[in-house]
Amino acid sequence: MTPFILVTLAAAFIAMLVLVPVVRAFAIRVGLVDNPDAERKLHDRPIALAGGLAVFIATGIAFLVGIAYESGWAEFGKMTELSSRWFVLLGASSAILIVGLIDDKWALRGRQKLLAQYVIAMIVVGSGTVMRSISLFGFEIPLGIFAIPVSVLWLLLAINALNLLDGADGMATTVGAFVCGGLALLSASSGHSASTVIAATALCGALLGFLVFNRPPATIFLGDAGSMMIGLMVGVLAMWCSLKESAVVVAAPVAILVLPLFDSSAAIIRRWMTGRSMYATDRGHLHHLLNEKFGPNGMLLVVAGLCTLSSTIAVLSVRFNQDWLVLLGAGAVLGFLVLTRTFGHSECRLLLGRLYHFAHSFAVRPKDCESAKHLRSVQIQGDGCWEPVWEPLVEFAKRHDLAKVQIDANMAWLHEGYHATWQSIRLPEKSMQSVVRIPLFATRPGEDESVPIGKVEVIANSSHESLAQLSYFLEHAEELQAQVSYLVDNLGKKNAAARKKKTNAASASTSDTLVGSEEVEAVHTS
Repeated sequence: MTPFILVTLAAAFIAMLVLVPVVRAFAIRVGLVDNPDAERKLHDRPIALAGGLAVFIATGIAFLVGIAYESGWAEFGKMTELSSRWFVLLGASSAILIVGLIDDKWALRGRQKLLAQYVIAMIVVGSGTVMRSISLFGFEIPLGIFAIPVSVLWLLLAINALNLLDGADGMATTVGAFVCGGLALLSASSGHSASTVIAATALCGALLGFLVFNRPPATIFLGDAGSMMIGLMVGVLAMWCSLKESAVVVAAPVAILVLPLFDSSAAIIRRWMTGRSMYATDRGHLHHLLNEKFGPNGMLLVVAGLCTLSSTIAVLSVRFNQDWLVLLGAGAVLGFLVLTRTFGHSECRLLLGRLYHFAHSFAVRPKDCESAKHLRSVQIQGDGCWEPVWEPLVEFAKRHDLAKVQIDANMAWLHEGYHATWQSIRLPEKSMQSVVRIPLFATRPGEDESVPIGKVEVIANSSHESLAQLSYFLEHAEELQAQVSYLVDNLGKKNAAARKKKTNAASASTSDTLVGSEEVEAVHTS
């Protein structure tokens, strides 16, 4: 099997080297570029999009080359049995590529993209790519009426997992390449058809070729078109590669996809538990935090190492039929990220805090529910001192016997996020609540207009007294905003000083290098 795998990899890699410059020039010509912003993007100049188009074409070319090399052109005749599912995958990938290109050019709404993804996923599932049952640690679980919903949910998760990771140079490309490589090995170890192995290998080779242009500093991006298309293909291939008899073995592909799935899950937890929209943008994703901690190149090395570990252990678990190895590999990856506070630590604190609050509520006597209070605060990102803002709010809530006070702030350009809640074990019924929500604002460097960065929410019982309390709170809302503005200004100065120090250090290093070069040249001259 090794020769046709190598041929497929080489064909995909070479095709990408030829296609990317052409696609990049086309994207720039038609204005298909990604402009920087202060919210979540890390680049500081417009970068060409449509890299996914090159990946799609190169994968198709390499797939045909791999099939032809493996068993000659006669293989196309043998593929009649698989023609339907392969053509469906081709059509679905083309459709989601087009949706992504439209989004890259004109920016679709989140719900519009989700609807398109759902329709495409339903077409794939309707063609027969369905998880009828799943096999987990030796137990086969029939899905019955849930087969189609679970299959669609899996594809949607795969599509958006890769899409969410595509926020830093080379991130989604590196993860995608290792995931596809792992799926190819998994398929080969499970004894699946050569066509499935070739498809995963072709996509892996195309992404490795794209990494030449997408590594830091990138000259072209995948765009939503590329990341969603790759996510769809990875999701489908994961189902095909893990198919064993009538059941889909879920442990191994989940372990291979552990990084994008963990990033997606953390984003959902972070936004849901802080009351933000699921479509909200922030800099709390895996690539943002890895880039901040290790730098662009260090980020890719860490990701490559973690993907290698999880994929290797997943393949070994299939090879030796030891499912517990999957837990070991996934646990090692997630443990490294969480315990080193690299990623996921804040989300785990939010989740555990909510679970503790829920469990604690069972131990509180009914008559004490209104008086018993629950307090939690989480520094989601950054190291800003929020106590001068938060503690007066808690004191106000205690003094006026409020039911709940909550603050949530997210300043992407400062890599700062904070969430805190003080509330009764049992809140008043919604029909009996008096609620006040105050937006918080801050000014970004170089801009005159303030932008919303979060909100403060106050809940009291519906009564004349509570209305008076909330009115008093509204009267002093400007003081709260002044405290937030002061905090943001200090964080901005601290961030600017850190950038200046980093720039000076880089300049000094460059100067030392130049001086050293001159000394060497002088020695050679003498």
